[in-house]
Amino acid sequence: MSGITYNPENKFQKIKRYTFYWLGYILLFSMIQGLPEGDFIIAWRNEWYSVLPKIFFVTIIVEFLMPGLLFKKKTTAFIVCYILLILFFAFLQRLIDNYIILPYYLTFWKIEPLLSAPVFLYNVSKLQFVVTIPIAFKLFYYLAEEKNKVQTILSEKLQAELSSLRNQFHPHFLFNVLNSLYSKILSKSDDSAEIVLKISDLLRFSIYDVNNRSISLQNEIDYLKNYISLQQLRFENQLQLSFSVYGNIENHFIEPFLILPFIENSYKYCLDENNKGWITIAISVSDDWLVVKIENSLPEHFNTIPDNVSSGIGIANVKRRLELLYPDKHALTIKNETLSFFVSLKIKIKDGSN
Repeated sequence: MSGITYNPENKFQKIKRYTFYWLGYILLFSMIQGLPEGDFIIAWRNEWYSVLPKIFFVTIIVEFLMPGLLFKKKTTAFIVCYILLILFFAFLQRLIDNYIILPYYLTFWKIEPLLSAPVFLYNVSKLQFVVTIPIAFKLFYYLAEEKNKVQTILSEKLQAELSSLRNQFHPHFLFNVLNSLYSKILSKSDDSAEIVLKISDLLRFSIYDVNNRSISLQNEIDYLKNYISLQQLRFENQLQLSFSVYGNIENHFIEPFLILPFIENSYKYCLDENNKGWITIAISVSDDWLVVKIENSLPEHFNTIPDNVSSGIGIANVKRRLELLYPDKHALTIKNETLSFFVSLKIKIKDGSN
């Protein structure tokens, strides 16, 4: 009958619902008891006299016992209290019948003993009837609110997990770049300023954009280009790199840091003992599907890549985020060949123009 969150509007709605309910109840039983005998007015008046105990009974059960006992898993205590209350109010109803209604308004009716079983059980059944609908509504709203709480908790847990996954930016790459920068500075290389600028862009992206639920695909690709440029500077451009973008990447959005781990992985495992290797990266957009294909060389002596690499946020991390963010809207294929490592990622992405 009511929610857990209490405010004036909820209280007003609750009073209004109870008012309509009790008016409907009085009308229903007045018709049931009065119309067959042609004394609807008398039955209507008698119901008004006897409705107050029922209101108290329903209010105690629905507004106090259910939240205080039933919803706190104290089922036995609730049942015991419920039985005692229904017997007490049935007896109270018998007092009203015997000492108010029958002597003054239904004088032609025989007054039965207070604890007459048939009449007493009739009052119990009437109380049970009148409380059933409010109990059902209370249970419905309680279960709905519990479901909402569970959904809220799951949503908050999901966001916390995603936030944790997003922020697992591994410092190993940054340390390597800073070491390269240090070497460039010592040798007074012209690349030093460019490295500092790209590091600045990379850190800005990883600190600010990583916490956004989605970013433009253009920003993601710009970040990847910065990352790749830093890696190429770090390895003195010894790697053979092919980086291509096809299709219209404007007005599309993606969860940040989904592509980077695979590129990190390529740089980590592609070099041989002479720091030679190759990487091919192709990114395309078609019909709101983003397709990323990455392939890198593998040294001849190295033909096994663990599923959860430590570089960056890791492939296992990305798999988990894809499951959470793009259920049934992505396809990930990973092939570990003898001399190459291949990744194909297909994601249904958001179109900002829609």
